[in-house]
Amino acid sequence: MTVPATNTADLLRQASAHDFDGDESTRLATIREAQRLINRLQHLTERSWELAFENWAVLGIVQTFVNLGIFERWLDAGGDTASLETLCGLAKAAIDPKLLVRLCRLLAAKDFIEEVAEEQYKPTAFSLALGDRGSLQAGWIQCGHDHFKYGGLDHFSRFLQETSYRDPVDGGNTAYRLGCPENLDLWARCSLTPELQTSFSEMMECWTRGHDISLFRARHHAAIPAGSLVLQDRPEALALAGVDLDKIRIMPHDFLTPQLVRNARAYMFHAVFHDWSDEKSLVILKHTAAAMKLGYSRLLIADVVLQPTGASAFQAAMDVSMMGLLSAKERTQGMWEELLSGAGFKILKIWKDPKRYESVIEAELAGPDGGAHSQ
Repeated sequence: MTVPATNTADLLRQASAHDFDGDESTRLATIREAQRLINRLQHLTERSWELAFENWAVLGIVQTFVNLGIFERWLDAGGDTASLETLCGLAKAAIDPKLLVRLCRLLAAKDFIEEVAEEQYKPTAFSLALGDRGSLQAGWIQCGHDHFKYGGLDHFSRFLQETSYRDPVDGGNTAYRLGCPENLDLWARCSLTPELQTSFSEMMECWTRGHDISLFRARHHAAIPAGSLVLQDRPEALALAGVDLDKIRIMPHDFLTPQLVRNARAYMFHAVFHDWSDEKSLVILKHTAAAMKLGYSRLLIADVVLQPTGASAFQAAMDVSMMGLLSAKERTQGMWEELLSGAGFKILKIWKDPKRYESVIEAELAGPDGGAHSQ
């Protein structure tokens, strides 16, 4: 096959996410096909090399740039093309230019920054986002450094080997605990060390922490009685949740204990059940069911619903990450139906996200006859 390399490269260079505004399914399908194209173009050795060497080295360099504040100060300085000497000057600590040029070389090769001339660099949209605290992208990197690495790499494979390759269900025995220096689980480490809780909460802020209830408050502000919205979580997490308190009550709560808020119109859990085994999830759901009013209260669960086949990379990676971090899991629709049925719920509808990230499961108490009792 003869490929017009120049024309193909030009075409690929012009494509961007903005070309797909409003059409998420096509954008995601294009990304998947582009990834498959790279896999087909790579020699086997190139793909192995990328997995074993490049990816981990890049993450280490990005974390170093975040630690030194280079991305953040580069953005503050205007985000223009900068010399190696300028980047050295932006760093919070003295750094050897001979070291920095070696780090920049790989970041440029992996498109985190652009090498416009010898020792002259231009930031990309992504590297500028890493310097923008408002974007919280640096929080993902910091959380990866503080937490995710202990659920993966050699700790993960060693954990599976030591547990005889059985599907893990014990939240007290995890790859994370095996790898972290304190031999503690994720929640215990966060409770013990505020900095670790902060990095985890900043990552969650990108995703869930307080966002749902704040968005609901903003949209329906006039109709919401004061204090009628309740945000529950661990005390350490709630201390970092920036929500307006005029309509929202902050309530520390352990989901494994009886639910204190009774007869509410809706009980919503976002990215909660993927932290827990079926056994612990049933405890949480049964406590919730005991607090609900038949025919009135609704259960809303925003979480991953795995497809039986063709799960997205995000969903599959989240499933394995939850395995490594917490010996927990993501669930298919059938697994959700079984879990909720076991706690006395009937699913009314599953609202699926076209991005194939999370879905929203709407359910209510099944009642004595096993059916839903909507009002």
